[in-house]
Amino acid sequence: MKILIACYSRTGFTEKLAERIVQELTSRGHTVKRDRIDVVVRKSRWNLLFRQIHQYPLVGLAIINSSFYQWWINNYYQPEDKIHSCEYPDVSGFDHVCIGGPKWCYTSYPIARYLKQIKGLDHQPVSAFATFGGPPLKMFELEFIFRPMNRQIQKAGGRLVSMLGLSSNFHELPLIWIFRLVSWLFFRCSLKSFTTDSDYGKRKLKAFCDQIEQGNCLD
Repeated sequence: MKILIACYSRTGFTEKLAERIVQELTSRGHTVKRDRIDVVVRKSRWNLLFRQIHQYPLVGLAIINSSFYQWWINNYYQPEDKIHSCEYPDVSGFDHVCIGGPKWCYTSYPIARYLKQIKGLDHQPVSAFATFGGPPLKMFELEFIFRPMNRQIQKAGGRLVSMLGLSSNFHELPLIWIFRLVSWLFFRCSLKSFTTDSDYGKRKLKAFCDQIEQGNCLD
């Protein structure tokens, strides 16, 4: 297959994951091209915090109220950032497109803009990957990033076939100790156990690439 890996990475952790995906797919005999998504203006971490902070009480409410969660996950406001022109603005010439970025509450702002601008995604099999600060909690980390991304991918005409979410064991704000505590409380292991280079990360990466090759649409 001819596969495109389109990735935005702010601190390098998602870029590292993208490179691992490239290596795995290339080793399987696929032709892999890269498209690095970059913002026109890089905002400070404090600017990002200011743009997200109003969502935090709603995140808490969504966690404790399933009815609100089901409504809000499909209706929240998605910010965007301007991005530079991509090397492959039309992806119709690829057999598969992988799109990845960090989790910023939900879809990162550059990826949201990319999914609006990209052409040729109609009926394309698409895979999504992401990194986040905490352990792979089903709702708070995995669903909060992949459900919105799936909706945005479908709106662009694509069909999601595979998802991969791993921990960066990092946060730009001094919050990483909270995620490390949560990892011990919920999983009884360190946050490093869920990073790209961990055994968990390697298993998840292999399964991700297996699903790419199978190309079956996720429910």
